[in-house]
Amino acid sequence: MRSLAPRYFVAGAAFVAALSCGEVPTSADGIAYISPVMLPSPAVAAGDKLRDSLGQVAPLRVLAYDRDGQVISNVPSMFVVSSLPAGVTIDANGIVTALDSIRTVQIVGRVGERLQTTTIDLHIVTQPDLMEGSGAVDSLVIKSSALSVKITGPRRGPRIPVRGIIVRYQIVKVNGSSVVDSTVYKLVDDGNNTLRTDPRRAVDTTFTDGLASRFLTAASTTGVDSVVVEARATKLDGTTLTGSPVRFVVPVKKGP
Repeated sequence: MRSLAPRYFVAGAAFVAALSCGEVPTSADGIAYISPVMLPSPAVAAGDKLRDSLGQVAPLRVLAYDRDGQVISNVPSMFVVSSLPAGVTIDANGIVTALDSIRTVQIVGRVGERLQTTTIDLHIVTQPDLMEGSGAVDSLVIKSSALSVKITGPRRGPRIPVRGIIVRYQIVKVNGSSVVDSTVYKLVDDGNNTLRTDPRRAVDTTFTDGLASRFLTAASTTGVDSVVVEARATKLDGTTLTGSPVRFVVPVKKGP
């Protein structure tokens, strides 16, 4: 199963320096590094403004840092759409408005005359309105089959898959109990990685086919009949997405 980490999480190592090698320089206004463009969401609904996870209109951001790694406040930045046709407009405050089209656009951030970020993708999608479980769930031995959901929305009549929607997974019950041992039961991605903050939770972003997925693992299944995992998502305007949460009841395979 193809999966993407949420693009609005910015990798700490992905800073852009004024020069590519040698000692880190400092510009006249004290800036040594800038962050990549920080998206409030990986996707924006066609004809709407870019919003955060609560459905509130939110701007693009670029953070500036001094040589000690401290954030410099009130540094103005500008944003440029590097793809053609542009597909979006961006005002002076970093607010993105999408045109009525379905596409992926590339955005670059600039701070001053010398510092520029790498490009970042923003997906213009139809507003999603439905989330469904996708595929059968096999019994858990050590690792479950993919716990997949598909998110779709209407587009001028036909229903199409929606890319760039954040799906949040959580183990909610083991044998009917809401007490879940995080050292035994974990949610992992394709590479068996967990969320460092809480392995009982996971996050994925829908791909071009509208699918997101995660896997359940168990260090031990002794005395366990089933594990329940829920997947949740919202519309891009923050309102309820029909079908969310999707509940997976994962049966535990018994030994001979």
